[in-house]
Amino acid sequence: MVHKKITLLLFVILVSCSCGRKAKPAPLEYIYDDDYSYSSEVIVPFKDYGGVRTIQVKINNCSEFPMIFDTGCSGLTLSIAEVYVLAKQGCISADDIEGYGYSTIADGSIVQNMIINLHEIKIGDLACRNVKASVSDNENAPLLLGNGVLNQVESFSTDNVNKTIRFVLK
Repeated sequence: MVHKKITLLLFVILVSCSCGRKAKPAPLEYIYDDDYSYSSEVIVPFKDYGGVRTIQVKINNCSEFPMIFDTGCSGLTLSIAEVYVLAKQGCISADDIEGYGYSTIADGSIVQNMIINLHEIKIGDLACRNVKASVSDNENAPLLLGNGVLNQVESFSTDNVNKTIRFVLK
């Protein structure tokens, strides 16, 4: 069945996490460190793997993962393997699961994914709250940082010489 891994993950999260209800999170917003200079831009390094750029993204102030900087992705995508790591560390709970949705993947097929709320993702000094993420039941699915986050900045540009991505904040 398509949802065996997702159902197993849901079971693990429900068993291992508290079941207390939380208030609904605030809408997506930027947060800044206390020592942040409130610059209108954030510059982060990327690694290039054969034309695929990856940047480090910290999730819920716990684990950091290399994610593909993907302007063709409509949202943010994680594999079930990363969600399992976050659940095991206590960084997500059953309350973060928002249901299921559908995605069209690169080969044109439509797949069903679990949708979770990430309380915070941090890219360098840029932090966004309450980002919705699709969770693929494929443990080897790539981690994609797409337009679910990229649309929250005014613009971004890539410097291929210095291997950096510059985000201009709204």
